[in-house]
Amino acid sequence: MNHISHRLGSASTLINLLLFSLFSLILLANPGSARAEEGLKEEGLELQPFSDLNLRFSNRPLTPPDTLIVQTIPLAGLSVARPFVAPAPQAVIFEDDRRQRVAVLSTDNSGTLTLYLLEHLPLDPKLPALFECAHNRGCEADRTPLTGGLGCLALCIKDLLELSALNQ
Repeated sequence: MNHISHRLGSASTLINLLLFSLFSLILLANPGSARAEEGLKEEGLELQPFSDLNLRFSNRPLTPPDTLIVQTIPLAGLSVARPFVAPAPQAVIFEDDRRQRVAVLSTDNSGTLTLYLLEHLPLDPKLPALFECAHNRGCEADRTPLTGGLGCLALCIKDLLELSALNQ
Protein backbone atom coordinates (compact mmCIF):
# COMPACT_ATOMS: atom_id res chain seq x y z
CA MET A 1 0.00 0.00 0.00
CA ASN A 2 2.88 2.40 0.82
CA HIS A 3 4.35 1.65 -2.59
CA ILE A 4 1.12 2.78 -4.35
CA SER A 5 0.74 5.97 -2.31
CA HIS A 6 4.43 6.80 -2.95
CA ARG A 7 3.85 6.48 -6.73
CA LEU A 8 0.67 8.59 -6.56
CA GLY A 9 2.55 11.26 -4.62
CA SER A 10 5.36 11.23 -7.21
CA ALA A 11 2.85 11.51 -10.07
CA SER A 12 1.10 14.41 -8.35
CA THR A 13 4.42 16.20 -7.85
CA LEU A 14 5.37 15.62 -11.48
CA ILE A 15 2.02 17.00 -12.72
CA ASN A 16 2.39 20.07 -10.48
CA LEU A 17 5.93 20.62 -11.80
CA LEU A 18 4.72 20.35 -15.41
CA LEU A 19 1.86 22.79 -14.79
CA PHE A 20 4.23 25.24 -13.09
CA SER A 21 6.67 24.97 -16.02
CA LEU A 22 3.89 25.53 -18.56
CA PHE A 23 2.61 28.55 -16.65
CA SER A 24 6.15 29.99 -16.46
CA LEU A 25 6.63 29.56 -20.21
CA ILE A 26 3.35 31.36 -20.91
CA LEU A 27 4.41 34.27 -18.71
CA LEU A 28 7.78 34.46 -20.40
CA ALA A 29 6.23 34.37 -23.88
CA ASN A 30 3.84 37.29 -23.31
CA PRO A 31 6.41 40.10 -22.96
CA GLY A 32 7.84 39.01 -26.30
CA SER A 33 4.57 39.72 -28.08
CA ALA A 34 4.40 43.15 -26.42
CA ARG A 35 7.96 43.84 -27.61
CA ALA A 36 7.01 42.74 -31.13
CA GLU A 37 4.13 45.23 -31.15
CA GLU A 38 6.47 47.98 -29.93
CA GLY A 39 8.90 47.05 -32.71
CA LEU A 40 6.16 47.40 -35.31
CA LYS A 41 5.25 50.84 -33.96
CA GLU A 42 8.92 51.93 -33.99
CA GLU A 43 9.31 50.83 -37.61
CA GLY A 44 6.21 52.84 -38.54
CA LEU A 45 4.11 49.78 -39.34
CA GLU A 46 0.56 49.79 -38.03
CA LEU A 47 -1.11 46.88 -36.34
CA GLN A 48 -3.76 45.13 -38.43
CA PRO A 49 -7.29 46.49 -38.00
CA PHE A 50 -9.88 44.27 -36.41
CA SER A 51 -11.32 41.62 -38.68
CA ASP A 52 -14.09 40.28 -36.49
CA LEU A 53 -16.31 42.09 -34.03
CA ASN A 54 -18.09 40.78 -30.99
CA LEU A 55 -21.58 41.97 -30.05
CA ARG A 56 -22.52 42.76 -26.45
CA PHE A 57 -26.17 43.47 -25.71
CA SER A 58 -27.48 45.84 -23.05
CA ASN A 59 -30.91 45.95 -21.41
CA ARG A 60 -30.83 49.73 -21.33
CA PRO A 61 -30.08 52.43 -23.88
CA LEU A 62 -26.44 53.54 -23.99
CA THR A 63 -24.87 56.79 -25.07
CA PRO A 64 -21.06 56.85 -25.06
CA PRO A 65 -19.28 59.90 -23.60
CA ASP A 66 -18.95 62.76 -26.10
CA THR A 67 -15.16 62.52 -25.92
CA LEU A 68 -15.28 58.99 -27.40
CA ILE A 69 -17.80 59.63 -30.18
CA VAL A 70 -16.22 60.17 -33.60
CA GLN A 71 -19.52 60.30 -35.49
CA THR A 72 -23.22 60.08 -34.60
CA ILE A 73 -25.45 58.55 -37.27
CA PRO A 74 -29.21 58.75 -36.69
CA LEU A 75 -30.89 55.77 -38.35
CA ALA A 76 -34.19 57.45 -39.17
CA GLY A 77 -36.41 55.26 -41.29
CA LEU A 78 -35.22 52.02 -39.71
CA SER A 79 -37.28 50.20 -37.14
CA VAL A 80 -36.81 46.84 -35.49
CA ALA A 81 -39.24 44.34 -34.00
CA ARG A 82 -39.38 43.58 -30.29
CA PRO A 83 -39.35 39.92 -29.23
CA PHE A 84 -42.54 38.43 -27.79
CA VAL A 85 -40.95 36.33 -25.05
CA ALA A 86 -37.69 37.89 -23.93
CA PRO A 87 -36.93 41.46 -22.89
CA ALA A 88 -35.83 43.48 -25.90
CA PRO A 89 -32.20 44.65 -25.87
CA GLN A 90 -31.91 48.42 -25.95
CA ALA A 91 -28.31 48.73 -27.14
CA VAL A 92 -25.51 46.76 -28.77
CA ILE A 93 -21.80 47.38 -28.24
CA PHE A 94 -19.45 46.38 -31.08
CA GLU A 95 -15.96 45.51 -29.87
CA ASP A 96 -12.90 43.67 -31.13
CA ASP A 97 -11.12 40.79 -29.42
CA ARG A 98 -8.98 43.24 -27.41
CA ARG A 99 -12.27 44.66 -25.98
CA GLN A 100 -11.72 47.92 -27.81
CA ARG A 101 -15.13 49.38 -28.55
CA VAL A 102 -15.71 50.36 -32.16
CA ALA A 103 -19.37 51.43 -32.16
CA VAL A 104 -22.58 51.50 -30.12
CA LEU A 105 -26.07 51.02 -31.55
CA SER A 106 -28.75 52.29 -29.21
CA THR A 107 -32.46 52.95 -29.18
CA ASP A 108 -34.39 55.40 -27.03
CA ASN A 109 -37.87 55.19 -25.50
CA SER A 110 -39.50 56.37 -28.72
CA GLY A 111 -37.76 53.64 -30.76
CA THR A 112 -35.34 56.00 -32.52
CA LEU A 113 -32.13 54.20 -33.46
CA THR A 114 -28.71 55.87 -33.31
CA LEU A 115 -25.31 54.49 -34.26
CA TYR A 116 -22.33 56.00 -32.45
CA LEU A 117 -18.99 55.38 -34.16
CA LEU A 118 -16.04 55.33 -31.79
CA GLU A 119 -13.43 54.78 -34.54
CA HIS A 120 -12.77 56.61 -37.79
CA LEU A 121 -14.53 54.32 -40.28
CA PRO A 122 -15.92 55.41 -43.64
CA LEU A 123 -19.45 54.18 -43.02
CA ASP A 124 -21.57 56.93 -44.64
CA PRO A 125 -21.29 55.52 -48.18
CA LYS A 126 -22.39 52.16 -46.78
CA LEU A 127 -25.69 53.35 -45.26
CA PRO A 128 -27.78 52.33 -48.29
CA ALA A 129 -26.29 48.85 -47.86
CA LEU A 130 -27.38 48.92 -44.21
CA PHE A 131 -30.99 49.71 -45.13
CA GLU A 132 -30.90 47.00 -47.82
CA CYS A 133 -29.47 44.41 -45.40
CA ALA A 134 -32.07 45.25 -42.73
CA HIS A 135 -34.84 44.97 -45.30
CA ASN A 136 -33.53 41.69 -46.76
CA ARG A 137 -33.13 40.14 -43.30
CA GLY A 138 -36.59 41.34 -42.22
CA CYS A 139 -35.34 43.10 -39.07
CA GLU A 140 -38.58 45.09 -38.83
CA ALA A 141 -40.66 41.91 -38.37
CA ASP A 142 -38.18 39.37 -36.92
CA ARG A 143 -39.09 38.83 -33.27
CA THR A 144 -36.53 36.08 -32.56
CA PRO A 145 -34.71 36.84 -29.28
CA LEU A 146 -31.15 38.17 -29.82
CA THR A 147 -30.92 37.46 -33.57
CA GLY A 148 -34.12 39.33 -34.46
CA GLY A 149 -35.05 42.97 -33.97
CA LEU A 150 -32.09 45.01 -32.72
CA GLY A 151 -29.83 41.94 -32.98
CA CYS A 152 -30.77 41.56 -36.65
CA LEU A 153 -29.80 45.17 -37.37
CA ALA A 154 -26.62 44.75 -35.29
CA LEU A 155 -25.55 41.83 -37.51
CA CYS A 156 -25.96 44.04 -40.59
CA ILE A 157 -23.93 46.83 -38.96
CA LYS A 158 -21.28 44.34 -37.84
CA ASP A 159 -20.76 43.21 -41.44
CA LEU A 160 -20.51 46.83 -42.65
CA LEU A 161 -18.07 47.84 -39.91
CA GLU A 162 -15.81 44.89 -40.62
CA LEU A 163 -15.90 45.61 -44.36
CA SER A 164 -15.12 49.30 -43.75
CA ALA A 165 -12.19 48.42 -41.49
CA LEU A 166 -10.72 46.04 -44.05
CA ASN A 167 -11.05 48.60 -46.85
CA GLN A 168 -9.28 51.39 -44.95
